[in-house]
Amino acid sequence: MALKLRWWLHACFEIEAAGKKLVIDPHDGGSLGVGFTAPRVTADYVLVTHEHYDHNAIEMVSSGSTTVIRERTGEFELGPFRVKGIRLPHDEFGGRIRGFVTAYRVEVESISIVHLSDLGRVLEEEEVNKIGRVDVALVPAGGVYTLHPRQALEVAEALSARIVIPMHYWLPGMQLPLEPLDTLLRYAKKWRVVRLDSNTVELSQEDIPEEKTIAVLAPPS
Repeated sequence: MALKLRWWLHACFEIEAAGKKLVIDPHDGGSLGVGFTAPRVTADYVLVTHEHYDHNAIEMVSSGSTTVIRERTGEFELGPFRVKGIRLPHDEFGGRIRGFVTAYRVEVESISIVHLSDLGRVLEEEEVNKIGRVDVALVPAGGVYTLHPRQALEVAEALSARIVIPMHYWLPGMQLPLEPLDTLLRYAKKWRVVRLDSNTVELSQEDIPEEKTIAVLAPPS
């Protein structure tokens, strides 16, 4: 079986599998800048990695039956999704500047995905071991508030990710002072880069490439 992974801009992703939808870090659209809209999805489950305004707009994707999990660490299950939350620093100073985030590793349909939230530094060995190897890494690529784009690729390599999907980078109209995607791609000489014409990618275990691949999803139309 396959899953569908959708990018709703910034750090918001939807994972759809087995008839259920899990959304991570929803935003409200307008707070990102001019022309941005909220995710067009109603989630069965929502994961919030930290309580910043551009990551916790749960009301935009929730109904009365939606289960919301905020910054939960450890292992738990949400329907078909097996989840592990790992506490990580939002900065290079042990969380003293911006606090902490919760990265989420999600396993479903024999595929492992990690959402690295606003990780602020390269992972330490103990953190790599807690997360484990993953098939897909959703990595912040805009720097400033998160990893430098070069460090984002270092983290993906440490996790043995075969697919990297960049997130949390500058887009036209955005008011956040982030680096554009091209900054990350300048450091990706050893990676195959695939640009998709959709905000959705369908994945099964057979689709995971041997070659390290950066998959750039298009903004939702």
